[in-house]
Amino acid sequence: MNNKFKIQVPKGHYYENYDYLERFISYYYQIDFVRKLKPKNVLEIGIGNKTVSNYLKQTGIKTDTCDFDKNLEPDYVADIRQLPFKDESYDVVMACEILEHLPWEDLDKALKELNRVSKKHILISIPYPSIYCEIIIHFPIIKSIYFFFQWPFPLKKIEFAGEHYWEMGRKNHPAKVVRKKIKRHFKILEEFRPKLDKYHCLFLLEKK
Repeated sequence: MNNKFKIQVPKGHYYENYDYLERFISYYYQIDFVRKLKPKNVLEIGIGNKTVSNYLKQTGIKTDTCDFDKNLEPDYVADIRQLPFKDESYDVVMACEILEHLPWEDLDKALKELNRVSKKHILISIPYPSIYCEIIIHFPIIKSIYFFFQWPFPLKKIEFAGEHYWEMGRKNHPAKVVRKKIKRHFKILEEFRPKLDKYHCLFLLEKK
C-alpha cells in the first residue's frame, strides 16, 4: 500500500500532557453520541490512551479497538485504509482525530473502509482551527444560554511536521471541501463543535 503508515509518536505521548480540558470535553461528546445510538457493538479506530473505549466497555457496550501502533495494545493492529473486518461488522465505527494523520489523497480510502465495516453509523472528529467567539451565560435553575460565532477566515496552509497532513479550515482544505468529500460516502446527520472545545469538530454520519 502506498504511503504506509509510520508510527508518528511514541506510546508515552498519550500519557504526558496529552489530556487537557478540551480533549476531555471531546471525549465526553464522543461517548455521549455513542450512548444515544444504543449500539450492540462499537469499533474505535485510533485509541490513544483508551479513555473512550475503556469507558464504553464499562457501560456494557462491546467495544473493539484498532490501531496501527501495536505498542498501544489494541485488540487489532491494522491500517485504517485496509481494515481486517467483514462488511457491516459494527453498529458504530469511531475514528476521532485520526483522519488528519493520513495524506489527503488517502482520505477516500479510509472513508470507504469506515463505510464498509459499519452497519449504519460512523462518528469522526477532525481538527478545525478557526477564529471564533464563544459566550456561555449560566443562570440558577434554568438552562445556560450559549452563543457561538465563527468566522470562515482561512488559516495558512499546514505543513506536515510528523503528525497532521491537513486540517479542516486551512487554505488548502476549506471546510466546504472537507464536507464535500465526506458526503461522497455518507449522509451527515450532525456536525457538532463541542462547547468550550475550540479545536475539534465532530461528525455523526450514516451510510447512504
